[in-house]
Amino acid sequence: MTKYIVFTADVGKETAAKLRAAITDALNTGMSEIYLAISSGGGNVVEGLSIAALMRSLPIDIATHNIGQTDSVSNVIFAAGKKRYANGHASFMFHGVTLPVNANLAEHQLGELYEQVKRLRGAISTAFALYTGIKVEDVTAWMSADSGSILSAADGLSKTIIHEIRDFNIPQGVQIITIGNG
Repeated sequence: MTKYIVFTADVGKETAAKLRAAITDALNTGMSEIYLAISSGGGNVVEGLSIAALMRSLPIDIATHNIGQTDSVSNVIFAAGKKRYANGHASFMFHGVTLPVNANLAEHQLGELYEQVKRLRGAISTAFALYTGIKVEDVTAWMSADSGSILSAADGLSKTIIHEIRDFNIPQGVQIITIGNG
């Protein structure tokens, strides 16, 4: 059986916990497949990377479907699907890593923050490349472009981010859970 999860939220601690719970619940209740529909503006990089790693570690098939936009770290969650689909109007946005800072920092702390940003950007590029088979250098270039990079569903198909462009449809009688902001 397949469990459908619709994730239309930012990747934050609370929403990531709900998504992890939905994924593990599917496994624990004997589901043979998870179909994750996602539209997310991204968010917490560490949370997004851990969700993707969890998805890749499971002994069941997970399909992902971009139903609107996947931005930033939500691209890594999307890429963790063994089969990846997108609606025709969907998009993928890549940009550099941002860290919120509201403090007085010493010079060495600024250097540490910069190294952390570089490490997180590298982790996103590496995971996305590993999951999709795209070169790390290409992903890094998309993230490093001056204004970021926005790819359409057609771009995603030509660059092997997705396997197919198709509409998202939920069959009648399946188990479904929705996770949104708030």
